[in-house]
Amino acid sequence: MSTHRSDALRNRETILRVADEAFAEGVDVVPLEEIARRARLGRATVYRHFPDRRALGLAVAAQQLRALCRMVKHQEAAPRPFRELLAMVLAMQVSRRPLVRLFRELPVRYQQQKTNALITILTPAFRRAQVDGQLRADVQPTVLLLVFEMVEAAITAGSAAVHQDDAVRRVVNVVLDGFFAVAPAR
Repeated sequence: MSTHRSDALRNRETILRVADEAFAEGVDVVPLEEIARRARLGRATVYRHFPDRRALGLAVAAQQLRALCRMVKHQEAAPRPFRELLAMVLAMQVSRRPLVRLFRELPVRYQQQKTNALITILTPAFRRAQVDGQLRADVQPTVLLLVFEMVEAAITAGSAAVHQDDAVRRVVNVVLDGFFAVAPAR
């Protein structure tokens, strides 16, 4: 691989890492100029890789889906409870508000594609949890769509009178408790 290509690959990886960190901050999408500053790269370099914030958001989301896919495949060798895996996915949904906002701006068909990809990745672990008796037998993987929407509604419906983080955490726990065959003791 040429030095130019390895520099470009390294720059892309840096941009994605910095953007992922920025997507975990607050609720507003960080402008590409700020991503460039944080990555210590020129704006032109960032724009060469990602022409707009949507392209950057999609690349970060694709990277996270690949990481989740690797994790689920690793689960086959050393399984952990599906509840932990689902809780991790929901925690990402809660903590990556700017990324979720970008996702919600996508045309509906792209939102469906990405959501279907997530469901497809989670389905083998979902089915394994059902076989192991961890997960209710009367639910299908498509119910995960409703779970994501319920958590999203809890996040966006928060009021100033309720501490948002605690309220969302409680909703996530209630959803998880109802989803699994036996709720853990607290």
